[in-house]
Amino acid sequence: MKHPGSVVVVLALVVAQSFADSTVTVDAQGFVAFHDIDSDHNGYVSRVEARSVMVVENAFDSADANRDGLLDSGEYASVRSVGKAK
Repeated sequence: MKHPGSVVVVLALVVAQSFADSTVTVDAQGFVAFHDIDSDHNGYVSRVEARSVMVVENAFDSADANRDGLLDSGEYASVRSVGKAK
């Protein structure tokens, strides 16, 4: 392959375009809606899904009240208070 860097650029453009085509709901305080972070739509935000929003990733352990490694909608709602407390 003559130009391996060009493959990376093309891939980056494809990934960027897929994000640009998606709509994310953000409330008045700037928090991303639960259903937008729950990318597999199983009713929980996993640690991997939480990585898409820094404040959720940073508050994940504090918000995961039952320590199951997942945030349900109630635990996700508590991210607001955890995030403000830090």
